[in-house]
Amino acid sequence: MAMGYDVDTLGLETQFSDGEEQEAYMETTVCTVAFVPSESTLVKDVIQKVPPNSLIKKGLTSASDLRTKIKALNGYLAHRGWVLIMVDGTTIPMTPEDMFVPKISPARLFHSTVRKAMYIDENFSHTPYPDDAQFLASETSRGVLKKRTVTGPDRKGRPTKYKLPEEPQRRAVLLVSPMRKIPNMDVDKMPLVEITVELMRDTGLDPDTNGEPREIQTQREFYSHAISLINSMDLRSINFNMRHKLEMKDFIRSKWVIHHLKLEEGHNLRCEWYREHVRWGTHLDQLSFAYVMAKRELARKIVTQQPLIDPAEEEELTLLQQVTRAHSDAHEWHPIFSAENAASAIHHTDISPEVIPLNLQDLPEHEISGIGPESAFSDVESTFYVRIMSDERMMAFRKRWLKLRNNHRRYVAAMKEVKEKEK
Repeated sequence: MAMGYDVDTLGLETQFSDGEEQEAYMETTVCTVAFVPSESTLVKDVIQKVPPNSLIKKGLTSASDLRTKIKALNGYLAHRGWVLIMVDGTTIPMTPEDMFVPKISPARLFHSTVRKAMYIDENFSHTPYPDDAQFLASETSRGVLKKRTVTGPDRKGRPTKYKLPEEPQRRAVLLVSPMRKIPNMDVDKMPLVEITVELMRDTGLDPDTNGEPREIQTQREFYSHAISLINSMDLRSINFNMRHKLEMKDFIRSKWVIHHLKLEEGHNLRCEWYREHVRWGTHLDQLSFAYVMAKRELARKIVTQQPLIDPAEEEELTLLQQVTRAHSDAHEWHPIFSAENAASAIHHTDISPEVIPLNLQDLPEHEISGIGPESAFSDVESTFYVRIMSDERMMAFRKRWLKLRNNHRRYVAAMKEVKEKEK
């Protein structure tokens, strides 16, 4: 999206895609579109370059006025790989309510058959390709992960075997990447001032020169006061297991965002994030997102009566979580709580590896198993999450996905050749 000013070109280039290539291989189709002001210099320049014979096909001539051409050609012209969707009245600065619709709550901008949308910031530093959208869209779901045997350290650092329990299939209503420079400290001591500065830099603001804008300071201070107030011992339950805290920890980068548009759980999250963000009039939607996720996580813990960790068991629990983190991506999937389906989504701390006794580790049933997620996926049995996918896992999974996709394309091409020979 490039709106709110007179756009003369799109700085971000991509590979044009209208879905035909993917459809030929029976894959998820990708269409590359860009929202631009209809009154912009870019639109005028692109329309001027349309050949006369192409104008005739749309019932136009070179003498047709600009407004008529814009109306007839909207959605039919491309620039730097993007199909241009021309929006009236957007060369002037836009309100936050309008500016953040394509990024945070885009469902009504697309036809009802569109299942997923990937927003890409116009200042994104990397060239996005349709393959990127295909891969990331594929990472919004994961099949059942069966019970398996893995290795990990024991309390003394010696290698031992653990049995990881079965994990249910998962579906992400939202897929993003984590903030890179999150301070390594306890969540309740998270320095919101320093984090806000880093988020401003990531957004393209210059806090070192211009300082912190007043509206961002107001937003940050409100969140700090909310955390302090809610976490005050005077207001917390006398029941130890109900003394959960409001913890802002899910800080993300939002230069790109994948939305699943066909899930009610996703609709509810998008609306909540959108309403929380536009009230502040800032560019830090990452800060608003972290606050929304913190509120939702606190509600989930309270409603599901999740027990607090006993300090005496914390060391052992940390060890087991390290084992889980090394052999599962569960920590990247953040449960979406809903009153209708409260107990379905599994938090990564609920996955408890079972230590296999030393005298049983050599039995055949405890052989190390490289089990991956099942490819079969049921729409009925899904549990819903926000996925914050690490760069490391993204790179590793991208290689695996590319290999599988290339094998699939070779298979489809071979089957087509067989059918042609049979004619």
